[in-house]
Amino acid sequence: MSASSSPTEQSTASGRRITPFSVLDGVVSALAVTFTLYTIYYAYTLMFVRLRYSVIFLGLGVALYYLDVARQHYDEPDDEVPDVADDATPSVIDAESITTLDRIKSAYGRIDPLIAIGFAGLALAATAYVEYHFVRLEQDVHLLGHTQMDLYVGVALIVLVIDATRRAFGNVIASVAVASIIYAHSYVGPNLPGVFRHTGFDWTRISRQGAIELTGVYHDTLMGIGSTWVAIFIMFAGIAKAYGLMDFVLDVGRELGKSLRTGVVQIAVIASMIMGSITGSAAANTATTGSFTIPMLKDQGVDSDFAASIEAVASAGGQMLPPVMGVAAFLMADLLGVSYVNIIQAGVIPAALFYFSVGIGVHFAVLKYGWTSPNTGSFDRRMLLGGIHFVIPLGVLLVTLIYLRYTPLTAGLYSIITIFLVGSLKAAGTTARDNELDGESIIDLGKQAVSGLRTGGLEMAPLVGVLASMGVIIEMVTFTGLSTRVSTTIIGLGDGSLLIVLVLAMIASIMFGLGMPTPAAYILVVVLVAPGVIEMGVPEITTHMFVFYFAMLSAITPPVAISVAIGSRIAGSSFMKSCVQALRLGAPGFVIPFAFVTNNSLIYWSQDTLIAFPVVLAGTVGLIVATIGFDGAHDLSHPVRGIYFLIAFAAMFGSIVHVGVQIAAAAAIVGALAYARFVVGYDHEAERESVDSSVEAD
Repeated sequence: MSASSSPTEQSTASGRRITPFSVLDGVVSALAVTFTLYTIYYAYTLMFVRLRYSVIFLGLGVALYYLDVARQHYDEPDDEVPDVADDATPSVIDAESITTLDRIKSAYGRIDPLIAIGFAGLALAATAYVEYHFVRLEQDVHLLGHTQMDLYVGVALIVLVIDATRRAFGNVIASVAVASIIYAHSYVGPNLPGVFRHTGFDWTRISRQGAIELTGVYHDTLMGIGSTWVAIFIMFAGIAKAYGLMDFVLDVGRELGKSLRTGVVQIAVIASMIMGSITGSAAANTATTGSFTIPMLKDQGVDSDFAASIEAVASAGGQMLPPVMGVAAFLMADLLGVSYVNIIQAGVIPAALFYFSVGIGVHFAVLKYGWTSPNTGSFDRRMLLGGIHFVIPLGVLLVTLIYLRYTPLTAGLYSIITIFLVGSLKAAGTTARDNELDGESIIDLGKQAVSGLRTGGLEMAPLVGVLASMGVIIEMVTFTGLSTRVSTTIIGLGDGSLLIVLVLAMIASIMFGLGMPTPAAYILVVVLVAPGVIEMGVPEITTHMFVFYFAMLSAITPPVAISVAIGSRIAGSSFMKSCVQALRLGAPGFVIPFAFVTNNSLIYWSQDTLIAFPVVLAGTVGLIVATIGFDGAHDLSHPVRGIYFLIAFAAMFGSIVHVGVQIAAAAAIVGALAYARFVVGYDHEAERESVDSSVEAD
């Protein structure tokens, strides 16, 4: 080795260089595996009270996230990062084009990974402090009071989780967290007008409430449920991804696209729906599945703005799909104090209404604009054998959750164990079939298992900060009394009208949810908005489903529309055009929550459900026909679309007058669509000839 070699570029005995990336990658892998194993071990032993477990979980998760941020910074080829200072002959124009702001950004970019590493160390140190003093902070501090060091650690924890949230999910939710702290401070609270005024609290009280009293960042529902029920499922999804579940779903989608008239479009919807249910983030799901599905849609001929909207709506709507419901189901069950199975039952019909309407809308759009697939072949059923082993862990998940009614933590534990077993057996069987199963093959199986543990930890790490930040927000708005005053104001503005209260709750839910992950948005609107709706006599689960729906739909609602923004970036389409298409596809989603408030048997199943479900379903189909402007046979004029709107609303809300009105309206929609499909028929070639004019008209 040469004497001039840099310490970070020294060669190992095997000839591999030791770089900042390789060192950080090793540390991240070790910490991610430890993080996942810690969660699994707790699910098996329940060795601590949940609060104490959450303290360590938070520290590990935040430290892992920061180290991964630093690792990603160094994961760049050197030749892709040109340095102006290294240019031997810079031109005058180049030198003048570099502003002071550019220099500051460049300097920050160089030191940012060091800041991230420092914050990771701070997270571990603060966690070690809280763990060491846990008994005192939980029990004795109420008599002895907090030390100055306690308060400093509390502030450090608040700063860490807000910064981690900013890095992982952008400035919106981090700004809300900062604003909630500013709002709670004594310099601001007493000087605000009307409903926002409060006495205010100094920084020591904010530190106590925000963290060191084992509240705020350690909020019992958010961090307690997040570190157990949510974490075990996010890690299960990450492990399943490492064993090839997502690749299998996409491969099946491509194969099905060969034989379906609509090609890969419906498969893209289903894949995004399934993955969106598990990830708990519409934005993250759009980014991951959209990177595969959107190019597939464009290859079939689907316009870029429509491809982006399909992925955005499906990814956002996945949050409502049982049994996971984007992890909101776990939070909802804990907040309401009801069985998790009750939440799943309540979510089934609303999810079916939304996804059936989206499926119909996508189908009609493909026919209307001539984006159909040429049917290049038949589906090869043999490829299903390549992923049939995934049925076992998914079956274990459903049986333990729904039939045996285990807690989500226990069900997730058994599902993770099962996927490790079947994944390893599948890999071992494939290796043994191809060649002899030797020691090297066994080592490869071990590496795959470790890779699964690593992926599971890395999938969960970004969510830890946002759950802790939401705990701070909830603590600030609760102990300042804002949540109670907002609910009272909504009721007052409604002036006794349930419809006005629901509309105000809808607007507030969408506004509070803009730019936020759905679980975080749901928690915020539940605290601020739900009490006012419940005061009007709407049952609790129905109210929570109502605000949850609109918090979810904020992901496709302008001006933020975070899912559409990501989808349009991948598709290379106009953001606003994609938003318009997303609102057309997702239009029933904005009406369905009002329908299940009016038809409560859609949430609380009864004999009336047998009538309410099909008639409301017909109404949602009528609504999507009106927004797309196509009935399966030909384009619809604006007057006809207006008629469909009226009949659709009658099918969804006719029970206010009489159930017979609903049935008659539903029958009219079904009859009209059946006539269009089976009597008028669909002339594909004629539609293809007019596709350009149809696109322009819309």
